[in-house]
Amino acid sequence: MKRELTPDFTKLWAALSVSLLGSEITTLALPLFAATVLHSTPFEMGVLTAASQVPFLLFSMPAGVLADQVRRRPILVSTDLVSAVLLLCIPASVPFGGPFFSQLCVVAFGVGTCTVLSEVAHYAYVPTLVGRKQLTAVNSRLQISYSVAESAGPGIAGVLVQLITAPFAVLVDGVSFLVSAMLLRSIKAAEPVPRTTGQPVPLRRLLTDGVRILMRDRLLRPIIITGLFVALFENGIIALYVLYATRELGLGAATIGAIFIMGGLGAIPGAMLARWVGDRFGIGPAMVAGLFLSAIAAVLVPIASGPTALVVALLAAAKALGALTFTVANIHQWSLRQAVTPDHLAGRVTAGQRLIVYGGGSLGALIGGGLGGAIGVRPALFVCVLGSILAPLWTLFSPLPRLREQPAPAETEIVGDAEMSEESRS
Repeated sequence: MKRELTPDFTKLWAALSVSLLGSEITTLALPLFAATVLHSTPFEMGVLTAASQVPFLLFSMPAGVLADQVRRRPILVSTDLVSAVLLLCIPASVPFGGPFFSQLCVVAFGVGTCTVLSEVAHYAYVPTLVGRKQLTAVNSRLQISYSVAESAGPGIAGVLVQLITAPFAVLVDGVSFLVSAMLLRSIKAAEPVPRTTGQPVPLRRLLTDGVRILMRDRLLRPIIITGLFVALFENGIIALYVLYATRELGLGAATIGAIFIMGGLGAIPGAMLARWVGDRFGIGPAMVAGLFLSAIAAVLVPIASGPTALVVALLAAAKALGALTFTVANIHQWSLRQAVTPDHLAGRVTAGQRLIVYGGGSLGALIGGGLGGAIGVRPALFVCVLGSILAPLWTLFSPLPRLREQPAPAETEIVGDAEMSEESRS
């Protein structure tokens, strides 16, 4: 049996899968409720989207330090439990006239904070559980879970919102986090305490290690800078998408859910083909091409018009093509970052990536919402799509187009240790 298919990895995979499925339901249910029941403005939709992203800007670096100082699995279990409690507050508020817009923002912020901690811990935990040589294979499997969740979750959300309303659809997500926590607690493999240099390092340097390494590494720097601008403009699109679909295109919850399903279905072949594409063309070209093609696919969103069938076809094609190509790029950049990062820095490097990329995403959501209110939703979408297409240009002037395969983990361990030794001497 291959190492990545051990019972413990299967439990981790199952835990991630069930929580992702529930989260996809909430991702669609909350903005649907805000747009259709609370009649939120474009800027308010931007605020709601940003509320889930701002924690990455505020807490990523402390989360990275924490994940490099303690075992990661307890963090995963704890954040699942807290997320469950926060989400269950949504249906619990219905008898009291809720949920209210401010409550939606508070829950989005709280769950986003838990997501910061859990994602940093998760990305750092996987290499210690399966080994670095298995990362591409393992990440392809994990990406399939993201894809299936993106496929099934919105469809389920659309049906649930129409049948039992959005607040009670969120109840499913709360239960999914409880199931995930139980699965994670059942993992039997002993997790080693993260290794440190044995010498005290100033807190300021602990907090900045991840960003410093990302910006100094010749392979990670272009990925992180491109990721910042991609997230900035894509979150502008996300902030306006449900409002655009419901008010300007006249689509219902179930139809929007069906469109989101196409994104998940498109991502599944992307996850399955990622290794082949990387082997055939090189992992660097796979990343660069995937980013460009996914941005180009988004052009179909603001040009969607005409009969409902045509509108749905264009939006579904944008989701499917964008998800397929972006998934290929994402798996390889994900694996590259894990491969070149030594374990004792994994939490901080992941946190640095989350700070820059997701933090940029929170600003993008506010900018998108503001643009939607100032110049109209469709023109704002055109601006964001153009920005998404221009964002990957940075990678063309980097070593990525010439990168054929993942760097050897042994080489990067030496680099990482030297980096830490230099810190300790200074």
